Amino acid sequence: TGGSEGSAVVTIRGPLARTSLRLGVLRLPDSRARLAWLLSHLGELPGSGIIYTLTVSAAEDTARLLRDAGHAVRAYTGQTDTSEREQSEGLLKNNEVKALVATSALGMGFDKPDLGFVLHLGAPSSPVAYYQQVGRAGRATENADVLLLPGTEDEAIWHYFATASMPNQVKAESVLRALTENGGAPLSTQALEARVDLRRTPLELLLKVLDVDGAVRRVKGGWVSTGDPWTYDRDRYERIAAARLHEQRAMIEFETTTGCRMEFLQRALDDETAVPCGRCDNCTTPWYPLDVREEAASAAAASLDRVGVILDARAQWPTGVANLGVNATGKIAPGDRLSEGRALARLTDLGWGGALREVFESQAADAPASQAMTAACVRVLAEWKWHERPAAVVTMPSRQHPLLINSVARALSEVGRLPWLGELSPANGGPTGTAGGNSAYRLSNVWDRFEVGPELDAALQPFAGKPLLLIDDVADSRWTLTVAGRLLRRSGASAVLPFTLALRS
Repeated sequence: TGGSEGSAVVTIRGPLARTSLRLGVLRLPDSRARLAWLLSHLGELPGSGIIYTLTVSAAEDTARLLRDAGHAVRAYTGQTDTSEREQSEGLLKNNEVKALVATSALGMGFDKPDLGFVLHLGAPSSPVAYYQQVGRAGRATENADVLLLPGTEDEAIWHYFATASMPNQVKAESVLRALTENGGAPLSTQALEARVDLRRTPLELLLKVLDVDGAVRRVKGGWVSTGDPWTYDRDRYERIAAARLHEQRAMIEFETTTGCRMEFLQRALDDETAVPCGRCDNCTTPWYPLDVREEAASAAAASLDRVGVILDARAQWPTGVANLGVNATGKIAPGDRLSEGRALARLTDLGWGGALREVFESQAADAPASQAMTAACVRVLAEWKWHERPAAVVTMPSRQHPLLINSVARALSEVGRLPWLGELSPANGGPTGTAGGNSAYRLSNVWDRFEVGPELDAALQPFAGKPLLLIDDVADSRWTLTVAGRLLRRSGASAVLPFTLALRS
């Protein structure tokens, strides 16, 4: 650069090739095979390193499996306490653990020059993101191993995160309207939640977008509208979506290329100096083992076949629901409250999550649960340490999966010798709205939308003062179960224990 007058900016770009890295891609059929490979060969990878996953539950499940097998690993996600994350970083830097099993929460600020390997269980959505993560390895070592084990579910996960971060026009306009109608006084994020149908994280992301666009401003006490006109830039967001799709396709090309993998990454990042590395699995031969030990395969299968996730009961009504016509404030009365429940698995779980996603996140027609799924549900109940065994079964009405819910209810009723009393009835048109809103709106969508019909009421009478098992298909916000449990408690049940096939969040 020159002086203040006539100064010029010169861009200097160095080559992006990392000569210490040995890249590879190993395609395996499913999560079970990937975990079995990891169990078989983690100890053979050089030094200590990072195992990246795409979801929090995958990181936690993988870390648990590896610890059970005797490996010194820790999970590291955005949900991990700050102090625990700092401790885990220190352990990795000092080579006191073999690996951190991490989401992208282990980001740009982490530096360990002698990191020996980076392994991915599932691919990041772009070559840029992948290069940034694998580039943590081998900074001060002559050799470091980088291996990608892509998953069949990767593209669905990419799509979820890509769409979750895009602003929605209707939601954005409702936020601006709420701020304008507040007469210039600031609204906190919590107060906005009660006025617009958005959860906290999407709302915060949307406010950041509107802030950048100049439509809102953060002030003491919350957010205010700037009064500047704002329009939804559809073309811009369509361009962003198209760019992300292009990046995803490039990542798939990286997985399947027969050329040099480092050269591919360099060219994807516009590095004109890209040449074959002579080290990756395509330039030479696969440098990683292909076998899986039988005991590792058995351990992976057993881990993925684990069932049962705790459903915590709601204890407090959400703030702001009075504005939505719901007469419920403060703590939920003990006599109206659900008991702790269970779900078969999370939709994001490595094991049963895949089978549940096929049921709930595909276009598959409603059908009875498979024999394997009903057997897994029976196992959940068998392992459930409840204070008092339920005396009967009640089901939630389902518009999309009546055959599924009924088949599970029938199986649990027969195996547990519990009478199936019937289902709650829709009221006032049934639940309204769609999944994904905040607590206040989710509660308002189901409040007064169910009732104990005459037939169920009569069937409940002999079981007054006894606990009931309440079965539904998916738990998300848990407000549907909370409202249903309140109805059943008021109809005489001493406790209501919810059971669902899937937990969405």
